[in-house]
Amino acid sequence: MRYSKEHKDQIRQQLLSKSGSYAKKHGFAATGVDALAGAAGLTTGSLYKHFDNKTALFSALIEAELDRTLHRFANVKPGDTDAMLKALASYLSMQHVRSPESGCPLPSLTAEIAQSTDDVRAVFETGVLQFKNVLKELTGSDTTAWTLIAQNVGAVMIARAMSHDSVKREIVNAVRAAGANLLVNTPDKE
Repeated sequence: MRYSKEHKDQIRQQLLSKSGSYAKKHGFAATGVDALAGAAGLTTGSLYKHFDNKTALFSALIEAELDRTLHRFANVKPGDTDAMLKALASYLSMQHVRSPESGCPLPSLTAEIAQSTDDVRAVFETGVLQFKNVLKELTGSDTTAWTLIAQNVGAVMIARAMSHDSVKREIVNAVRAAGANLLVNTPDKE
């Protein structure tokens, strides 16, 4: 039976979404193709109908996940500090710390991406630069954009590695305050 292009696209998106969530929670490199396909309710054969190999899946997954992160800022208007502060609070939340599967791929997968192929790193770089450019447009500064990315991703990574919720909260609250201060006192626009 032949499936329509729409059906194939829907299955591909399901695969990217579910395997992306699984990879962010359990890691990509150490996870087998069977588990990634299974997370989407598919067989390994179905996965290989959409991707030539696991690396191709990783590239597509990174692209889709970074695109999802970009869309979180779609409703924020340049100069809208209140909306940026809300986005910052959402990113630096205990929900994001506790639920890597539903959050940004940067805290979960960056170390693995650094060890991956040139193609995967190129997709990652393109996505992160797009994200930085969105933040630059919102804040008016490359420096502020890069600082917010590094602070927030680092805070979530470190908080996830802590044993006690009190320490996790201390980290995200401190970095949220530093980010708010940075947004309110953004250096001269570049």
